[in-house]
Amino acid sequence: MGKSWTFTAISNLKPTIEELSEEVYSEMKVIDKVKAIRDYKINEHFVGMSFEEAFRTMTMTHIKGEVAEIIKNMLSNATINFGGNNNEISEGSMGGESHKERTADEKKDSLVEE
Repeated sequence: MGKSWTFTAISNLKPTIEELSEEVYSEMKVIDKVKAIRDYKINEHFVGMSFEEAFRTMTMTHIKGEVAEIIKNMLSNATINFGGNNNEISEGSMGGESHKERTADEKKDSLVEE
């Protein structure tokens, strides 16, 4: 999970949670998956599913909940730094000193027409 995430990717939480959960699921050992869902109750949503489908569905539901909680906690403490912006306004244009070669009240040459 050493991926760098953009703000856009994180702000679109459903696919982000899905992607992270899939990665976690693929890295988990079977025993850890069983431990994660051992207290789950089987209900009508699993009727007609194979054991493998039901097992994966329950495990993914558990993982998605955990991932969502982690993201929520991380974002609640996150700060955004807009540093490194190449479109910054120069100090001179923000009411600083006038350009040395030209004065602010410089008159136009009478030969040059507008």
